[in-house]
Amino acid sequence: MDLKLKKLKLSRKAVLFSLISVLFSVLFITIFSQNFNTLYEDRIPGSNIRIKVIDTYVRNFETYLGDSTQVSTYRTLDAITNYSYNKHKFFADFNSFNKTFHDCMICNRVDCSNVGSDSCGLGLYYLDARLRNITTLSNQQLNINTTYHINSISIEQRLAFEVEVTINISYNITDNSDEKYYAKWSKETIITQPVSIIGLLEPTGNINDSTDRYNRTIKRYKGICESNDACWNAVNTEEFYKDYSFRLYQNSTSFLQRYWNDNSPSSCCGIETILHPSELPVPPDGNRSYIEHYYWNDAYTCSGGKTISVYNISYDNVSLDSGTAARYGLTDSDVVGIVCR
Repeated sequence: MDLKLKKLKLSRKAVLFSLISVLFSVLFITIFSQNFNTLYEDRIPGSNIRIKVIDTYVRNFETYLGDSTQVSTYRTLDAITNYSYNKHKFFADFNSFNKTFHDCMICNRVDCSNVGSDSCGLGLYYLDARLRNITTLSNQQLNINTTYHINSISIEQRLAFEVEVTINISYNITDNSDEKYYAKWSKETIITQPVSIIGLLEPTGNINDSTDRYNRTIKRYKGICESNDACWNAVNTEEFYKDYSFRLYQNSTSFLQRYWNDNSPSSCCGIETILHPSELPVPPDGNRSYIEHYYWNDAYTCSGGKTISVYNISYDNVSLDSGTAARYGLTDSDVVGIVCR
């Protein structure tokens, strides 16, 4: 959990500095433009400088939108995991998950059409609140009026350890400095923002767990076998096990699929880890493989006709199916017991 909190703090700082940079840069240009116009108003029209001020704000607005999307997405995924854990219920499918994700980002409720629906618990970190923050400040401090409408929000996954969020937004930015209205911008744009999942709770186990023993967060394996499946042996497997990390494995499921309990393989984004007995209900079910996406979905079990053996990994008794054990370079000499054949 410390890793997650650290990640959130870093994200908050990033957006805070982004906001500060937007305001200071525009305020600096505003002050400069006022002085410049006073001294040289007979040479350069003040309207030209004011237009540059607003143009700078416009460009920074989209930067702030991207940064805010990153923070809001991270917080929303964390909130949805906790929401699903409290309900002990998976989403029906991707569309159901994506709608809840969209609504949490827009209104901080799981269903924006129902004012009585559950809160997502995001405080002021949902996307619409972040945008209202910058538009209010720009109006109060810079005499720039900003109106916007978020047309759509969608999330997908193309890489194992990050998601990609696409925002379609329309906005109008108008100069309110006096009655002349020097400039007005109207634009519809699409922002695509990659967001790391490092530090987030792994959904499947947390939604399934009713004992509060499992709180595994996403940590990327950085060992020598990260991109070389042929190098696994008992030593490297122990290192991976002790690191509590996840590795890319194409026959596993992606991070997002876990929210609707989709067990189909993801060639781009499948990840897996080996569970520790201390994370599992007491006593742990040794009749199933401790590979997390197998364990939580009742796959690779004795009743499913798999051979399950107990292996000594870092002094723990870890149940693994024979196919997984072979993938990780474990041999009969590492076996301390046979559960089923």
